[in-house]
Amino acid sequence: MRVITLTEDVDLEHQLVGLNGGQAAWVLLYGVQGMPFLRIMNTLRRRQPNLPIFGATSFRGVFTERGFIRGAALLIADREDEIVPAVALEECAVEQARERARTACRNIERQLAKRPNMLLLHATPGFEEAILAGVQDAFGNEVPVYGGSAADDGLAGRWQVFANGAVCAEGFLLIGLESQRPPSGGFLGGYLPTQHSGTVTRATGRVVYEIDGKPAAAVYNAWTDGAISAEVAKGGSVMDKTNLLPLARKVGKSSGLPRRLLAHPKEVMAGEGALSFFAEFSRGDEVTLMTSTRGPLVSRVRRAAQRARGTAGHAARGALLIYCAGCLGIMLNEADRIAHEFGQELGRVPFVGIATFGEQGTFFEKAESLHGNLMCSSILF
Repeated sequence: MRVITLTEDVDLEHQLVGLNGGQAAWVLLYGVQGMPFLRIMNTLRRRQPNLPIFGATSFRGVFTERGFIRGAALLIADREDEIVPAVALEECAVEQARERARTACRNIERQLAKRPNMLLLHATPGFEEAILAGVQDAFGNEVPVYGGSAADDGLAGRWQVFANGAVCAEGFLLIGLESQRPPSGGFLGGYLPTQHSGTVTRATGRVVYEIDGKPAAAVYNAWTDGAISAEVAKGGSVMDKTNLLPLARKVGKSSGLPRRLLAHPKEVMAGEGALSFFAEFSRGDEVTLMTSTRGPLVSRVRRAAQRARGTAGHAARGALLIYCAGCLGIMLNEADRIAHEFGQELGRVPFVGIATFGEQGTFFEKAESLHGNLMCSSILF
């Protein structure tokens, strides 16, 4: 595998000279909003007409061996890498997402003539749980899903997913990956639990109304020593105040330690005392207030690579980093260091990385694939 990076202001033909015609097996493309993705895909497919090209938009930049760059990065798989992709790009809203995901999985299975080893998911934000439900309808927990939701520079709806000359502003991209040497993944949070825990007693989708029978926003505000007092009084966005203080649900144990799925508080709903999130909750969920600092959020990329490596039976030829934009947004000055830490852990392995508005993965083999926030994952090929 190899990586090519593109900047916003240089001729595409000049920058793509490193892609030798006829040798690439497929291309994964990440880039910032405003990059000419259609032109990039068309330029590549003029050189190699049937080349599978797919990807998504990233928050503020992309991670590469050179650091965090403003532009785009392409991970190019060569035929000798022996990884076969099956591509499904679906334009849909939440009402159709589960059914479309189920159908996409069947199409992927037909393309490969078998079930894939892994699915790579890039969705537009808002209905990731429905997509994962459709995958589970088709494959159960037999095929792990890793990925991250497409992002833009600032939650303005300019995110996109794309494949093979088509661009989608609402929907999802699902890639089935099949190989004799299967890819492996690692998924983690990197936050620590506080002493504050409770039980969700009323919730609908991504809105939590009550924790322990009390208004959720008031409970969260008490747990965080008044971090959102102004919003509890009048409502409003709390995203920028809660990046380091998410809630988490326990989703099992490994080596005696609980695995926790993080959810980022989004908004206090005026007059209701409810707290909305970027992930769903259900009545009965046991939740814990989590905390972190910038240091562990940088170094956790090493542990994501280590977890992926721990399930692999061969040396990596390439890698992906998926990193939450909610974390990156408060530490953009550390973005180059994040890329450096990941690269150092991998050694001389080419990689690309995307900053996302939601992350998908699984903590255990043959366990449910989940959607969370403020998470980090890696895939090793």
